[in-house]
Amino acid sequence: MRILSSLLLLCSFAGAAHANLPELRADKNGIGTFAPLAGTDDYRLGDEWGKRAVSGEELQTAREAFKRGALATAKTGGATGFYLGKFAGVHVMATNHHVYEGPSQCLNRRVNFPLLGVSVTCRDFLGSWPEVDLALFVVEVAPGDEAKLQAVAANFQYNEEVKAGQKLLTIGFGVAGNWLSNVMANEDSDCYVFSKDGEYRQMADPDRWNPGTYRAWSFALGCDVSHGDSGSAILDRESGKVIGIIWTGRIPKSDSVQRSDFLNQLAKNGGSEIWEELSYAVPAKKIGEHLRGLLGSSSLPENHRAIIEALLK
Repeated sequence: MRILSSLLLLCSFAGAAHANLPELRADKNGIGTFAPLAGTDDYRLGDEWGKRAVSGEELQTAREAFKRGALATAKTGGATGFYLGKFAGVHVMATNHHVYEGPSQCLNRRVNFPLLGVSVTCRDFLGSWPEVDLALFVVEVAPGDEAKLQAVAANFQYNEEVKAGQKLLTIGFGVAGNWLSNVMANEDSDCYVFSKDGEYRQMADPDRWNPGTYRAWSFALGCDVSHGDSGSAILDRESGKVIGIIWTGRIPKSDSVQRSDFLNQLAKNGGSEIWEELSYAVPAKKIGEHLRGLLGSSSLPENHRAIIEALLK
């Protein structure tokens, strides 16, 4: 019934001359496909669906951490990416490995920052690594847009541990409840870290609709995310620091974790659901460890080595 109702809704949209259909997304094998649903029920954690559209008007009065994070978020392939900054003279962005598995998916493709009013082009591909579900790439920026981008730059916090209960913010292009492909933000009452201080596990993908074939370093969180949010930055809500990158979640969600009272008890007392039923992000600390390991590899081109060294400083 879920798939059928989605197909009927797609058909009704297709009948309009200027229909807005769900974005074609990159699945975890790098193949474009429609998400099974654009509703929210199968993705929701807790009592409420916390994702909401972000407008340019809202950003005029938004707190600085929220504003910067929203402006730095870009439509990347069928998913999400974000701007890290300028390193070794080039502009660097991040998304997931399963969004850009290799150069052919990135090079010469446009990447758009809708709230910033900037469009850039992928010009170099630094690499894609499944164990941290990360892809890094270099973009060409028009001279008139450089100052705009650099004003919203934020690199990963490679040396910071994620802490239990840490309040989070995530911004991306998830398809759930988002037929118009708006920039969507989540910072509701369940959007915080559920795993223990500095607890990271290399886990298999719990997504039952579109699972990846690899294991990635993860921490557990209660933020609402859906297909299309892949590659979104995970931000500390107060400081705006980039502490990770979203990579997956249990989809569809079980009934128990769609109750906030259950989530509150889960955070307090622990339980197997923390590592089976929530959303999951790769911690910046594990990304830093992986990138440092790359510097010891003879296969890394020298120009890429210089960029990664600058990223890690």
